[in-house]
Amino acid sequence: MVLIVLTQNFCIDSLTGFLNLFGLIKAINTDQIGDWGTIVFIYLEKFKAPNKQVSLEKYLKFLSPSFEAIKDKFKEEDSALPTIPLRIGDNDFVLIYPQKTSEEAQNLTNLFTQKFYQHLKQEESNQLSIRVSVMNYGQKEKDPSFLLRLIFCKQITSYQLEKKGELSMAVKQLLSNLAEHICQSYGLLHQAQDLAMSDDISGLPNHRAAKSVLDQKLSQSLEEQQPFSILFIDGDNLKQYNNLSYQKGNLMIRNLAEILASQLRRGDFLARWFSGDEFLVLLPGADRKEAFRIGERLRSVVEDTTKIWPYPITISVGMASYPDDGGAMEELLLKAEKANALAKKGGKNQVCEAKTEYKEMNIIHCQQANCN
Repeated sequence: MVLIVLTQNFCIDSLTGFLNLFGLIKAINTDQIGDWGTIVFIYLEKFKAPNKQVSLEKYLKFLSPSFEAIKDKFKEEDSALPTIPLRIGDNDFVLIYPQKTSEEAQNLTNLFTQKFYQHLKQEESNQLSIRVSVMNYGQKEKDPSFLLRLIFCKQITSYQLEKKGELSMAVKQLLSNLAEHICQSYGLLHQAQDLAMSDDISGLPNHRAAKSVLDQKLSQSLEEQQPFSILFIDGDNLKQYNNLSYQKGNLMIRNLAEILASQLRRGDFLARWFSGDEFLVLLPGADRKEAFRIGERLRSVVEDTTKIWPYPITISVGMASYPDDGGAMEELLLKAEKANALAKKGGKNQVCEAKTEYKEMNIIHCQQANCN
């Protein structure tokens, strides 16, 4: 099975790691907030830095580790829907608790604030205080535009109450329009990202998506000290299909992509690379031996399946693995591409692996189709 994971950086607040308003819309559209729950509004107030060199941004970075206290509690309870953290303003934040009562949400928020104050104490800054307010939501609020209006109104009403003022109808209308435009912008942005990250011929993610996911998965493997491998696949003599027609060539690419995808494990990632008959496979958790086995399976299945095609095809596969072949994305890609080139040079229809214990890439191990 192929796991298509496209980056959603535009949904994340870069400073805190919390969702932004785009992320909230995505969470609602993907049914992550449940049918009911509680929203907790958190306002950071009375900030006073211990010296001029320290800004509020430094303390906002404590929010993400403080949120771990809530995540740990959810793991203990095995909750189906996790808490959703959201940044809605410079100093204003929201915690959405799906299927939690006000009391449950308040208790969980107390864990968060206690942890946050611990971080502040370590930095010798007790000047910043937290104000909290709570509201519930139900099925009606699951509409993104409605929930955004609700959050905005709650946010401004809170400020107005401090000044003993009233929220004008003009501001309410402004918030209503803003919420609607944000939802529309999210939809357009999501469509644009899909177009930018997808290959319309094969139906697979393209090289942009592949590089993004490769960077993400490799970083995770480095952090967890887990093996990671990539396969660089290039079709052998596929131009004969384009000689029939470009439509036949495109159909062949789609069919080949389906064959490759059918042989991958759950969590693997398949993308079309730069040129017409190149593919990249990401194999999280696969060491050199496992990656070689998967590469050979792909090679064998393509050869057997296409025997009944107008022109039977084969593939050449180059592989590279972390940690054996390096720990940088470009380094692994380069070695996999060179191993693939050597597979081509060695007769095609084979799997080649890079051997980093040698200084030169011309010493490799190739598994040819006719080898046992």
